[in-house]
Amino acid sequence: MQVIQVKCPKCGNPIYSKQKDTVFYCTTCGTMHIRNGGVQVLDVEIGDFNKNAPQDRVYVPFWRMYSTVVINNVRSEGGGFQKLTSWFREGDNSGNLFIWVPASEMEIERFKNMAMDFTLNPPPYNTRMDFGTVPRLPTVMRQEEAKEMADFVVVTIEAEKPGVLQYLDYTLTVHDAKLIYLPFVSTQQGLVPAF
Repeated sequence: MQVIQVKCPKCGNPIYSKQKDTVFYCTTCGTMHIRNGGVQVLDVEIGDFNKNAPQDRVYVPFWRMYSTVVINNVRSEGGGFQKLTSWFREGDNSGNLFIWVPASEMEIERFKNMAMDFTLNPPPYNTRMDFGTVPRLPTVMRQEEAKEMADFVVVTIEAEKPGVLQYLDYTLTVHDAKLIYLPFVSTQQGLVPAF
Protein backbone atom coordinates (compact mmCIF):
# COMPACT_ATOMS: atom_id res chain seq x y z
CA MET A 1 0.00 0.00 0.00
CA GLN A 2 1.33 3.40 -0.96
CA VAL A 3 1.11 6.15 1.67
CA ILE A 4 0.81 9.66 0.28
CA GLN A 5 1.59 12.78 2.28
CA VAL A 6 -1.35 15.20 2.07
CA LYS A 7 -0.18 18.70 1.24
CA CYS A 8 -2.02 21.98 1.13
CA PRO A 9 -3.05 22.76 -2.47
CA LYS A 10 -2.38 26.46 -1.87
CA CYS A 11 0.90 26.74 0.05
CA GLY A 12 2.24 23.18 -0.33
CA ASN A 13 2.86 22.60 3.38
CA PRO A 14 2.17 19.09 4.72
CA ILE A 15 -1.07 18.59 6.63
CA TYR A 16 -1.22 16.49 9.79
CA SER A 17 -4.41 15.38 11.49
CA LYS A 18 -5.04 13.16 14.52
CA GLN A 19 -8.69 12.61 13.68
CA LYS A 20 -10.53 11.09 10.75
CA ASP A 21 -12.01 13.96 8.83
CA THR A 22 -13.16 14.35 5.22
CA VAL A 23 -11.85 17.94 5.28
CA PHE A 24 -8.14 18.81 5.43
CA TYR A 25 -7.17 22.05 7.16
CA CYS A 26 -3.87 23.80 6.60
CA THR A 27 -2.77 25.47 9.84
CA THR A 28 -0.23 27.52 7.89
CA CYS A 29 -2.46 29.38 5.41
CA GLY A 30 -5.96 28.39 6.61
CA THR A 31 -6.98 26.68 3.37
CA MET A 32 -9.48 23.82 3.68
CA HIS A 33 -9.88 21.21 1.01
CA ILE A 34 -11.35 17.80 0.30
CA ARG A 35 -10.04 14.93 -1.81
CA ASN A 36 -12.83 13.08 -3.54
CA GLY A 37 -11.35 11.86 -6.78
CA GLY A 38 -9.53 15.20 -7.00
CA VAL A 39 -8.59 18.20 -4.90
CA GLN A 40 -11.32 20.77 -4.22
CA VAL A 41 -10.64 23.89 -2.16
CA LEU A 42 -13.67 24.70 -0.01
CA ASP A 43 -15.44 27.98 0.62
CA VAL A 44 -15.41 28.09 4.45
CA GLU A 45 -16.66 30.46 7.11
CA ILE A 46 -15.74 30.34 10.81
CA GLY A 47 -18.08 31.81 13.41
CA ASP A 48 -16.71 33.67 16.41
CA PHE A 49 -17.59 32.90 20.02
CA ASN A 50 -19.49 35.43 22.04
CA LYS A 51 -17.23 37.05 24.60
CA ASN A 52 -19.00 35.38 27.55
CA ALA A 53 -18.77 31.83 26.20
CA PRO A 54 -17.32 29.30 28.70
CA GLN A 55 -14.00 27.61 27.99
CA ASP A 56 -15.27 24.16 26.91
CA ARG A 57 -15.42 25.32 23.32
CA VAL A 58 -15.71 23.38 20.10
CA TYR A 59 -16.50 24.14 16.47
CA VAL A 60 -19.32 22.20 14.82
CA PRO A 61 -19.41 22.01 10.99
CA PHE A 62 -22.54 22.65 8.94
CA TRP A 63 -23.25 22.77 5.23
CA ARG A 64 -25.16 25.95 4.42
CA MET A 65 -26.80 25.66 1.01
CA TYR A 66 -28.27 28.57 -0.86
CA SER A 67 -31.38 27.06 -2.40
CA THR A 68 -34.58 27.80 -4.23
CA VAL A 69 -37.71 25.99 -3.08
CA VAL A 70 -40.88 25.94 -5.16
CA ILE A 71 -43.96 24.50 -3.46
CA ASN A 72 -46.21 23.30 -6.28
CA ASN A 73 -48.89 21.72 -4.14
CA VAL A 74 -49.30 20.67 -0.54
CA ARG A 75 -52.23 19.03 1.17
CA SER A 76 -52.51 18.34 4.87
CA GLU A 77 -55.06 17.25 7.40
CA GLY A 78 -55.57 19.22 10.56
CA GLY A 79 -54.79 22.71 9.40
CA GLY A 80 -52.41 24.65 7.24
CA PHE A 81 -48.91 24.45 8.59
CA GLN A 82 -46.88 25.36 5.56
CA LYS A 83 -43.90 26.77 7.39
CA LEU A 84 -41.78 27.28 4.31
CA THR A 85 -44.45 29.07 2.34
CA SER A 86 -45.20 31.30 5.32
CA TRP A 87 -41.50 32.18 5.33
CA PHE A 88 -41.60 33.20 1.66
CA ARG A 89 -42.74 36.63 0.53
CA GLU A 90 -46.49 36.97 0.95
CA GLY A 91 -48.45 35.39 -1.87
CA ASP A 92 -45.50 33.52 -3.34
CA ASN A 93 -45.13 29.77 -3.44
CA SER A 94 -41.39 29.94 -3.97
CA GLY A 95 -38.39 31.60 -2.47
CA ASN A 96 -34.69 31.47 -1.82
CA LEU A 97 -33.32 30.40 1.51
CA PHE A 98 -30.29 28.91 3.20
CA ILE A 99 -30.79 25.29 4.17
CA TRP A 100 -28.54 24.19 7.04
CA VAL A 101 -27.39 20.59 7.34
CA PRO A 102 -25.18 19.44 10.25
CA ALA A 103 -21.99 17.89 8.87
CA SER A 104 -20.70 16.13 11.99
CA GLU A 105 -21.84 12.88 13.53
CA MET A 106 -24.81 13.29 15.87
CA GLU A 107 -28.05 11.64 16.94
CA ILE A 108 -30.85 11.83 14.36
CA GLU A 109 -33.19 13.83 16.61
CA ARG A 110 -30.46 16.37 17.33
CA PHE A 111 -29.60 16.47 13.62
CA LYS A 112 -33.24 17.12 12.68
CA ASN A 113 -33.77 19.83 15.28
CA MET A 114 -30.59 21.72 14.38
CA ALA A 115 -31.32 21.53 10.64
CA MET A 116 -34.86 22.84 11.11
CA ASP A 117 -33.98 25.51 13.68
CA PHE A 118 -31.10 26.99 11.69
CA THR A 119 -33.00 26.83 8.37
CA LEU A 120 -36.07 28.60 9.77
CA ASN A 121 -34.06 30.91 12.07
CA PRO A 122 -30.61 31.50 10.52
CA PRO A 123 -28.04 31.83 13.31
CA PRO A 124 -26.53 35.29 13.77
CA TYR A 125 -22.78 35.23 14.23
CA ASN A 126 -19.64 37.22 13.59
CA THR A 127 -16.82 35.65 11.61
CA ARG A 128 -13.14 35.18 12.29
CA MET A 129 -10.16 34.11 10.21
CA ASP A 130 -9.11 30.90 11.99
CA PHE A 131 -9.99 28.40 14.72
CA GLY A 132 -7.38 29.62 17.18
CA THR A 133 -6.77 26.79 19.66
CA VAL A 134 -10.38 25.61 19.67
CA PRO A 135 -10.88 22.01 18.41
CA ARG A 136 -13.39 21.24 15.67
CA LEU A 137 -15.60 18.21 15.25
CA PRO A 138 -14.78 16.11 12.18
CA THR A 139 -16.80 16.71 9.04
CA VAL A 140 -18.26 13.32 8.17
CA MET A 141 -20.89 14.41 5.64
CA ARG A 142 -19.69 15.24 2.16
CA GLN A 143 -21.12 18.11 0.14
CA GLU A 144 -22.98 15.77 -2.24
CA GLU A 145 -24.60 13.97 0.69
CA ALA A 146 -25.60 17.28 2.26
CA LYS A 147 -27.37 18.33 -0.94
CA GLU A 148 -29.40 15.12 -0.78
CA MET A 149 -30.19 15.79 2.89
CA ALA A 150 -31.57 19.21 1.96
CA ASP A 151 -34.66 17.39 0.67
CA PHE A 152 -35.03 15.73 4.07
CA VAL A 153 -34.93 19.14 5.75
CA VAL A 154 -37.63 20.60 3.46
CA VAL A 155 -39.94 17.62 3.93
CA THR A 156 -39.35 17.56 7.69
CA ILE A 157 -40.16 21.25 8.04
CA GLU A 158 -43.39 20.83 6.11
CA ALA A 159 -44.38 17.57 7.79
CA GLU A 160 -44.02 18.71 11.39
CA LYS A 161 -47.19 18.85 13.47
CA PRO A 162 -49.85 20.17 14.00
CA GLY A 163 -51.04 18.94 10.61
CA VAL A 164 -50.58 15.52 9.04
CA LEU A 165 -48.90 15.79 5.69
CA GLN A 166 -50.74 13.89 2.98
CA TYR A 167 -49.19 15.23 -0.18
CA LEU A 168 -46.28 17.51 -1.02
CA ASP A 169 -45.13 18.44 -4.52
CA TYR A 170 -42.10 20.69 -4.59
CA THR A 171 -38.90 21.47 -6.46
CA LEU A 172 -35.61 22.11 -4.71
CA THR A 173 -32.56 23.57 -6.43
CA VAL A 174 -29.29 23.92 -4.49
CA HIS A 175 -27.20 26.69 -6.05
CA ASP A 176 -24.11 26.49 -3.88
CA ALA A 177 -22.85 25.12 -0.59
CA LYS A 178 -20.50 26.61 1.97
CA LEU A 179 -18.97 24.86 4.96
CA ILE A 180 -19.69 26.85 8.13
CA TYR A 181 -18.07 26.14 11.47
CA LEU A 182 -20.28 27.44 14.28
CA PRO A 183 -19.08 27.95 17.86
CA PHE A 184 -20.56 25.70 20.54
CA VAL A 185 -19.73 24.89 24.15
CA SER A 186 -19.93 21.49 25.81
CA THR A 187 -22.33 21.29 28.74
CA GLN A 188 -23.90 18.47 30.76
CA GLN A 189 -26.94 18.83 28.50
CA GLY A 190 -24.80 18.50 25.36
CA LEU A 191 -23.56 21.04 22.86
CA VAL A 192 -25.00 24.53 23.19
CA PRO A 193 -24.61 27.35 20.61
CA ALA A 194 -22.13 30.03 21.69
CA PHE A 195 -22.37 32.65 18.93
